[in-house]
Amino acid sequence: MHAATDKHICQVAFTALNAAALREWYANVFGLVKAGGMLFFPPATSRVQGIPGAWEKCCWLVDRQDYFQLEFFQFLRPRGQLKPVDWRPCDIGYNMVGIAVSDFDQVMRNVSAYSRVPLPRTAGRAGARRACVTDPEGNWVEIYEQDPIALIEGARADVIRPEVPAVVRAVRASVPSLADAREAFVEAMGLQLVEDFQLHTPADEKLWGLPRAKAQALVLRGTNFLLELVEYQSPGARAWPPGYSLADQGIMNIALGYRDSGDYARSFARATREGMRPNGKVLDAGVFQVMYVNDKHGFSVEMLHARRALWSLTGFNPAEGYVVSEVEINAPAAEVWRRLTDHAGIGDWSIFSGKVLRPGQPDPNAIGCIRQLTAPGMRITEEVTAWDEGSHYAYQLRSGAPFRAHQGDVYVTGVEGRTRVRWAIRFDSRIPFSNRLTSWLLGLVFQRALRTLKSRMEAYQPSSRF
Repeated sequence: MHAATDKHICQVAFTALNAAALREWYANVFGLVKAGGMLFFPPATSRVQGIPGAWEKCCWLVDRQDYFQLEFFQFLRPRGQLKPVDWRPCDIGYNMVGIAVSDFDQVMRNVSAYSRVPLPRTAGRAGARRACVTDPEGNWVEIYEQDPIALIEGARADVIRPEVPAVVRAVRASVPSLADAREAFVEAMGLQLVEDFQLHTPADEKLWGLPRAKAQALVLRGTNFLLELVEYQSPGARAWPPGYSLADQGIMNIALGYRDSGDYARSFARATREGMRPNGKVLDAGVFQVMYVNDKHGFSVEMLHARRALWSLTGFNPAEGYVVSEVEINAPAAEVWRRLTDHAGIGDWSIFSGKVLRPGQPDPNAIGCIRQLTAPGMRITEEVTAWDEGSHYAYQLRSGAPFRAHQGDVYVTGVEGRTRVRWAIRFDSRIPFSNRLTSWLLGLVFQRALRTLKSRMEAYQPSSRF
């Protein structure tokens, strides 16, 4: 068995006919967070991607994990080929992305609503259900109720945004030769072969329309992500279409992310020494170091060192309205939970006065509870939409604030008699270009409220720390 890997998959990229619309679908269906965008142009883009004269728009989404994004390209020049109408998921290329979700049933409803199709069929037992759907541009997406990375020893399912209800965990690729693909992705790129593990069985092929397919597969992993390589014997896998380029519609590639220049240099040297062909000399644009490399069959892999201090420019931090406030309180978690979920008593520690307009069930403060919060010049109404007794509740704005969308999440975690509180909200302001300013102002309000809560709850704690 190969040594444990430290390689991190930081990106799955799509080439889209309409990148903004495709990003919107993934945001709406999976609850992923918008992370800005950028225009790329020659000569740097041509050098990195190997596409002469390339001009393209790009936009991003982030999920629950650290240093990861979905990337959506729309080429202005050259115009790529559309996905063939008879394209099959056994044809050569990256052909499916896998996403693990917190609320499987809600995502199924979202797929139906935003794709205008009946509820997708599911497979698997309760708690480990799966479904396969196509996005609006024909890319296959597998939806997992159970995060597959949690089944693999040595992998990490680290979460930095628990309020985001999905995480991208896998890509499937149809390859001409498993031996060649293993050489490229294991020996050259440093991913680890996962022994004695199957992400799919032959019976699963029917989920994406190949019920009698015969194939062999390998599963590789980074620290946070799975790459499934599949060599089809039947039906025969068709090669890339004539004139194929990364500007063609479909899943473009994956990216390995590096956290410092030294690791990047060593990994790039290894990749090229072991047979991966770069499109040119590594580009260091200040915000990142980047270059695409290619295996002997034309599979592209991006090698990226996005400098952390500039993640807001490169799409690894949320760009929509997003506020997170955290505090640690020297008090038992049960007591902190009780105070936080006393909606009528929220005025004891925040600028708002609270009133319950409609009790929830079974707890009056739980799901279905509608609360009214008032402050000078403000009266808003919110509904509790999720409830995990003692640890988490979520709420959505119903009226009274200039937001098109708004959701709040409150998490309570107890450790050795102390309690950590995380309060996160996501919103989209109706006032153009105001999300960042509003986020800053709300951050001040929420942090002050949590500090007041801490002070009030620790006032009579003998081990209080301020």
